[in-house]
Amino acid sequence: MNKLSANYLFDIQVFVLLYESLNATAVSQTLGVPSSKVSRSLKSLRHSLNAPLFIRKQQGFERSDLANDIYPRMKRIVDLAKQCEHMDTHAKCTRKRELVIACPSSLSLNLLSELQQKAIEEEQSYIFHLKPSSSNVVDLLKQQYVDIAVTSSAYNTEQLCSSLITKSDTYVLVARREHPLFSCNKSLDIDDICDYPYISFSGSDLNDVIDPIESYALDTERDLHLVLRVCFLADLMLELEKSDAVSLLNHSDAITFLCQRGNIAAMTLDDDLSQQINQRSGQCHYYLTQMRCDRNYPDWVGGEVDRYIRANVISKAGGHHEEVS
Repeated sequence: MNKLSANYLFDIQVFVLLYESLNATAVSQTLGVPSSKVSRSLKSLRHSLNAPLFIRKQQGFERSDLANDIYPRMKRIVDLAKQCEHMDTHAKCTRKRELVIACPSSLSLNLLSELQQKAIEEEQSYIFHLKPSSSNVVDLLKQQYVDIAVTSSAYNTEQLCSSLITKSDTYVLVARREHPLFSCNKSLDIDDICDYPYISFSGSDLNDVIDPIESYALDTERDLHLVLRVCFLADLMLELEKSDAVSLLNHSDAITFLCQRGNIAAMTLDDDLSQQINQRSGQCHYYLTQMRCDRNYPDWVGGEVDRYIRANVISKAGGHHEEVS
């Protein structure tokens, strides 16, 4: 390669044309340059390779062995250059950028379709990869394996920032349709719930998620028949259908999923009962967490995640934007 470093694509083009025509005048006319420039170009290439390429004869030129050897590769270089010249540099790139979004699975049932629809409206192409939130999501964000995460805690560091999306202050009890609690003629209290087997549901594998009923039972020294911990809606549905177990949820899409696909009914707890639960376990908070800098995706992506989560979390008052310090 060092031998050719002083040569231009023009020199290679001259070589290819002369190899094919063996007529310097024809090469000069094809390229629209003086014959002297063709001669200088051949001389430069011959000097770089330190070997003759053509042997001048009385009737024209004769190809050398070296010229026969290098012609296929030189021809390929010229052809590739022509392809590059005719590429439409203004055409829209068809390659799609992948965006990875970590979110509790029960909270993201319809998030994918919402993001895809928004991308169509924005006339942008993305492949959205939704994955469940995990305990190492902060490390995944820093390592850029995840672009955006919906977290239950705020992270404001030199690298990361979190903004509050919303917080839930309302709970919905789910159980099989024939469950005795649905035919109860009085308002439910926590003791009514604790009288039945309880399934603790979390839409992620976060280790720091505290179930509100577990927190109540621990705080009041109340017996609680905790039968399972699950993090997938399908598992929750199957377990509820075959027993008198109950569970609490606060994601509207997840509740709709259970009621439409299984023999499951739902009942929203009244405000006083939800408030009583929150006094012991605290409200469920949801934050949009991402890198402070080096974001290679448009603002509308985070905005759409925020909008969807806000609409999906069951909350009497709703959430609001605020930076968390």
